[in-house]
Amino acid sequence: MSLSANPVVGVPVLVTLALLLAGCPADDDDAVEDDDAAEDDDTADDDAVDDDDTQPPPEENWDRDIVATALTVDLETLEASATLQLAESEATSASFEAGGITVLGVRNADGPLVFAAVDEQLDVALPAGAAGTELQVDYTFAVQPIFQGYMEGGSTLLWPYWCGNLFPCHSDPTHGLTFQLEVTGVPEGQTAVYPQSIAADAPSYQIAWTVGDYTEHLLGATTAGTEIKLWSTPATEAAALDGTAELVEIFQWFEETLGPYPFGQQAGVVEVDWGAMGGGGMEHHPFWHVSTQGMEDRSIHAHEAAHGWFGDGVRIACWEDLVLSEGTVTYLTPRVIGQVVGPDAEQAIWDSYAETVELMIAGGLDDIAWPDSCGEVDVLEGTAFFIVPYMKGAYFYKALADEIGAETLDAVLGSFFVQHAGEAAGMQELLDTVLVETGFDPTALADAWLRSEGIPD
Repeated sequence: MSLSANPVVGVPVLVTLALLLAGCPADDDDAVEDDDAAEDDDTADDDAVDDDDTQPPPEENWDRDIVATALTVDLETLEASATLQLAESEATSASFEAGGITVLGVRNADGPLVFAAVDEQLDVALPAGAAGTELQVDYTFAVQPIFQGYMEGGSTLLWPYWCGNLFPCHSDPTHGLTFQLEVTGVPEGQTAVYPQSIAADAPSYQIAWTVGDYTEHLLGATTAGTEIKLWSTPATEAAALDGTAELVEIFQWFEETLGPYPFGQQAGVVEVDWGAMGGGGMEHHPFWHVSTQGMEDRSIHAHEAAHGWFGDGVRIACWEDLVLSEGTVTYLTPRVIGQVVGPDAEQAIWDSYAETVELMIAGGLDDIAWPDSCGEVDVLEGTAFFIVPYMKGAYFYKALADEIGAETLDAVLGSFFVQHAGEAAGMQELLDTVLVETGFDPTALADAWLRSEGIPD
């Protein structure tokens, strides 16, 4: 998730997103483009209970992990099916977030299963062991308020915990799973862009699609063979091509510096229409989304590309560790642009960061970037968490680079990624890696930049 690069705005565009929300209740990775949505007023039924006297009633159980989810979605009817592969367990029930869907039925290979969809939660009674590892949920979904699921403009956005508005899920960021996706019912003359599969473990918010009047551009390929693509609309094609002119080189630097890209042999950016209130981007790898307003800004493209390694490739252990995702990629954005474009371009980004920090402090948005807890923070509560981990995180890494050298820090980040790719990790593990690999203890820097309010001298 990226910030506005325009310091005149004063706060990240996605701070505005937070304010909006506060007022609201390597399989085949080829992009699928369907040229074949009627909106539906269905809303989640909080009282759906399937009665079957032959099976025990479902109980709440959040410990049954989802290993894989296969989605089939019809945009014309707003009907969908989710096939969930669960971890094997002797437990006889499983629970899922399902706040924005209306469950029509749940079954496995042997037939219908007893379920209860109440209070934005789906509980399902299951056989124990291997027999209870796969189930299919048939449901309808609805157009949601902006940034809370499937949006009126034709795209989806599930970060941080809106996946239950689109499919049964576990939204905890530590949870990783693979995906398959098929989108049908695309309006005539429109193109749906989405990955058919995400074969590496990913957070629940990573899967996405978008529909629009798109033209596909092959920007090139990295030396590792990763094809980098762009999907733009006619009105912004020139700006989009300008903003992505260095994207292949940026992506290649990440591959060479941090490690192999974990989400297949194709990657790229898709323009999305988030309306007048939406800017920046969202890390829906392998085909991440960037707003129409942000398509000409190469720093946004670099930021979202970096999430393929930190935020998606390495998930965060809890929302309090958001700095490991957003702080890291906010630092990597000027770093990679400096390497690909030049030092003046790098310094221009740091200058914009400095103005943003100034305005952050003046606007009373300062806070602790890395809270000393796990699972207690609501990432959408308030506005400070939409800017502080980005800015203070970036400056923590800058201070660290001053101590150990930027190239040494590059190597540490690459080593950390290779160790934790496909897993969830916390910021403390990154600090431990710095100490082990360099001999420098970053604790004092982390305390000053991440554990304290204010800006260190």
